[in-house]
Amino acid sequence: MTITTSDVFIPEVWSKETQRATQSTLVLANLVKRFDSEVADAGDTLHVPKVSNISANAKSANTQVTLNAPTEGEFTMSLNRHFESSYLVEDRLKFQAKYSIMEEYSPKAGYAISQKIDSDLAGLYAGLSQTVGNSTTKITDANILRAIQYLDDADAPQSERYFAIKPAGLNHLRLLDKFSRYDALGVSPTPITNGGLADKSGVVRLIGTNGFVGTVYNLAVYMSTNLTEESGTSDTVHNLVFHKEAFALGVQRQPRTQFQYKQEYLGTLVTTDALWGFAEYRDAFGVDFRSDDE
Repeated sequence: MTITTSDVFIPEVWSKETQRATQSTLVLANLVKRFDSEVADAGDTLHVPKVSNISANAKSANTQVTLNAPTEGEFTMSLNRHFESSYLVEDRLKFQAKYSIMEEYSPKAGYAISQKIDSDLAGLYAGLSQTVGNSTTKITDANILRAIQYLDDADAPQSERYFAIKPAGLNHLRLLDKFSRYDALGVSPTPITNGGLADKSGVVRLIGTNGFVGTVYNLAVYMSTNLTEESGTSDTVHNLVFHKEAFALGVQRQPRTQFQYKQEYLGTLVTTDALWGFAEYRDAFGVDFRSDDE
């Protein structure tokens, strides 16, 4: 008897585990200006009045003061992004499957919605008027400093500044001595190495579940594969250097999951949906940081 003639006696084994598709780190939605609470109740457009600076004028003796009378504009954001992620599990599959289909796919549906929000924000690079780098250069120290200067020139607050990069961008930073070598940083080495960027405390940061990898100058660096990459002769990666108020997001309906039994299909319909709006909030607070993808 051989394994061929006695094949009916040999079982096939199905693991208790499942191999779930990998998920990108969701970064940008947590770093931008949020208007969730203001749009939660009602409305399809958010309006934010702008307030200009006014001037100081010399006062001459026995004359009236000079009145400031600015004509103000407004920021508007449409709440028109309604997306859903749905699937239907037939009763027969539910009863006969070894695995809980809904337990496996409900988190995936929520992730699909969250990833769409992150990708929407990443696409706002296209409206930014300030850029550094190009598709044939890596991230350089000089371009980082130039991008920071753009934010400084715009009087962007020094806090809540971010540098969102793709994996290739993190490799570029690791190749810059001042962000990776302890002798360049002027600190004592530590035996802990876990993939992040070294800082002045001598700690090499862990790449966390939120994508944080360390600090470069005064920029908190986050890594995500959701940033836009344009295909061409040389692919262009659109990393982002920005202050929190460069971009705005208002989630009117937070992701919700609903279940409905569909008798005509003898199955359960599962739908996750959300409603949001997004827009560029302060153009001068953001920089399209272009680099190559290698």
